[in-house]
Amino acid sequence: MNKKAVITGIGIVSPLGIGHQDFWNNLVSGNSAIAPMECLDLSRYECKNGAEVKGLNPEEYLGRKGLRYLNKGTKFLGSSAKLAVDDANLEIDEELANHTGILIGSSLGNFSQTTDYFHDIIRKGPAELSPMQSYDVALNSSINYVSVFFKMKSFARTISSGFTSGTDAIGNAVKLIQNGKAKVIITGGVEQISLDLYMIFYMRKMLAGSSNIGNEISMPFDKRRDGFIMSEGSYVFVMEEYDHAVSRRAKIYGEVSGFGSLFSGSRKSDNEKRVKKARNTMKLCIEDAGVSTNDIDLINANGNSGKQSDLIEAKAIIGLFGEKGEEIPVHTVKSTLGESYGASGAAQTASALLSINNGLIPATINCEEKDPECNLNVVKEKLEKDVNTVLINSFDLSGNNSCLVVKKA
Repeated sequence: MNKKAVITGIGIVSPLGIGHQDFWNNLVSGNSAIAPMECLDLSRYECKNGAEVKGLNPEEYLGRKGLRYLNKGTKFLGSSAKLAVDDANLEIDEELANHTGILIGSSLGNFSQTTDYFHDIIRKGPAELSPMQSYDVALNSSINYVSVFFKMKSFARTISSGFTSGTDAIGNAVKLIQNGKAKVIITGGVEQISLDLYMIFYMRKMLAGSSNIGNEISMPFDKRRDGFIMSEGSYVFVMEEYDHAVSRRAKIYGEVSGFGSLFSGSRKSDNEKRVKKARNTMKLCIEDAGVSTNDIDLINANGNSGKQSDLIEAKAIIGLFGEKGEEIPVHTVKSTLGESYGASGAAQTASALLSINNGLIPATINCEEKDPECNLNVVKEKLEKDVNTVLINSFDLSGNNSCLVVKKA
């Protein structure tokens, strides 16, 4: 019999607040983190809105040593990991360090620092660069830093699978716990806003407002939707084997009981194929969790305000759940938080766990004009509800589909 994977600590560094309490308070209050970006000079471009992390003092969590050599994403991840470990009241001593690993999802990680570093090598020559400039430029350098910070000795892995990276990291962590490969895993996702990423999304007309037909607003499943808003942040969890958590009398936020992942082909795949794959991914995940569609109390949707992606998800939900698909509450954090690509699935997981523990579903803001093709029960006003089991969807237009089931322990 598989072991159970439970969440005992939540650490959040996000545009909606630092720490899971600030994040939750702003989420249920309907406060949007989306505003004109200050970290980039976008005066030459049409799309200017984003959701930036503000007010983080990484020294408070990581100390001063070596801090000046760390990039923004590593500070996000290190700070959120420290918040999660403290929230779990977990002491990673020498013995536990041998059974503790870190598994984090990030679609592009330190991509901007990597490209800047190699640009400087070509422009200036290697002799002109300090060795410390290369300290934090690899995709996995953020994860390695956290592993060393906590003296973990089991494993340090980075999952990079596009927009589903954080979901895949959590799902892989679940399987390692269930199969007895680890007692404790630090897992989640991290992303940072950069000009490189902005240009990738802007040139492909994926951002809200880039097609010049709509406003720069995140409005999932609304018929006016026109693309997503960039976001950043880090959402980290302490995941433990159930018996280990109970033995130390840890608070348990919930169990991650199911994981499903399927690939639907390239961006050129027709919508019906993508709908079928998304539907089958949800079905696979629900079966893996040992529950049925009737047990799902809430769908924490991928919905990121993309015209095609929202439509595919809505059709997949109706296809799997039937008439219940038009009744089951649907919430998406991306209406207030934006799209943090590889970290979004972890942000959704945090929201799901907090809904379970607070008996409350936050509102999906800006969904005001119903799209008849997305006939879902999108929660538009915060809803008090006993939430026991949540389905989390993470879909990527590049073809990745991943889902999680989180339930009350």
